Amino acid sequence: MDKPRKKRVLVTYIEAGFGHITTANSIADAIEALHDPNIEVIRKYTFKDDPVLHKIEQRFVKDVKWANTFPLHNYIQMLATHIFGIHNSLPFVVNTVYRRARKIYLQMLEEIKPDIIIDTHYLTSFLATQYRDRIDPHVKVVTYNPDNSVHNWWNIRVDKFVVNCVLGFHDALKHDFTRKQLMIVPFVTRKEIMEVTESKEYYREKYGLPKDRFTVMIAAGGYGKSGMSRVINALVHHVKHPITLIAICGTNSLLYRKLQRQKEKAPSMVDIRPYEFVDKVYELNRAADVFLTKGGPNAMLDSALMGVPVGVFYFASKIEYISTYLFTDVLNCGRSFYQSWRVVKWINECVEDPTILDIYIQGAHRVRQEGNGAVPIAQFIQNYE
Repeated sequence: MDKPRKKRVLVTYIEAGFGHITTANSIADAIEALHDPNIEVIRKYTFKDDPVLHKIEQRFVKDVKWANTFPLHNYIQMLATHIFGIHNSLPFVVNTVYRRARKIYLQMLEEIKPDIIIDTHYLTSFLATQYRDRIDPHVKVVTYNPDNSVHNWWNIRVDKFVVNCVLGFHDALKHDFTRKQLMIVPFVTRKEIMEVTESKEYYREKYGLPKDRFTVMIAAGGYGKSGMSRVINALVHHVKHPITLIAICGTNSLLYRKLQRQKEKAPSMVDIRPYEFVDKVYELNRAADVFLTKGGPNAMLDSALMGVPVGVFYFASKIEYISTYLFTDVLNCGRSFYQSWRVVKWINECVEDPTILDIYIQGAHRVRQEGNGAVPIAQFIQNYE
């Protein structure tokens, strides 16, 4: 008698900002952690295996970098989603601009023969429903939205749409998702982050950071854009107290080399510690007293889970503006600023009186108590037929 075939769960990856990749990894890790012998998890960088698809991915990366430099770029894109109506613009783009890519993508899925497809990006989600409707009507399409709001290009024809907060739930209803389609979970994060128990002092010693200095970490997504250099310069020239400044440059090698030179000339008040892309960046985050960043939801979430207050100095889009509102005004995990001098003023105030940060640390603690949303998603997938 033949053994029953394992349930094939395909988790797709696409680079359009690193948040889509980290959340996909988190969900895949959580499913694998179930150790269910009846499930086969397949991780697939679907847009890297073909030159046509990879060209589209590179365009996404370029768009993210542009938005991280010129926020108007993203607002114009969002306005374009209304041209043919909120549910017609993406099908139009796929049927015209991405028509060849769709054929390649559907062939790729046909070769994999998944039973469930999990996506974290609007385009892969839409193409997954195209595969279900055109080729395999038995496949289930599950989409996790890593943002805290819902934009017009999220596909309302998925079987299950997973959101991570009440704001996202009500936003999804406004975009015509049904309550039956929706599932709300805590924020999805990497299991390694939830397993961190070591203290701030432990990680300062691990990375050779001064234990007695107020420590500020600054990052702006994986690309090191979004006015990060501007805020660093403001801190270097105007901070009134000794600080350690951890600067995560990501893939921005130009910024990294600039800071390597700048740290030799910086006043003794500021100890600049530049890093390129760091796999366990959350450990450096844990070592900090404050985390300065742009309004990316995953960066703010990581900082909250590390118990570190966040200061947001840039919004690349309305999506990031809403995420910042959620983490600062609703969850009370930090503050947002529109000018660099206000960032510097806040840091000076925090060094003089660290108790200012207590209320934000309490907010971060409440976020961590909610747990990892990847776990209920994995449990749902385990029983989903």
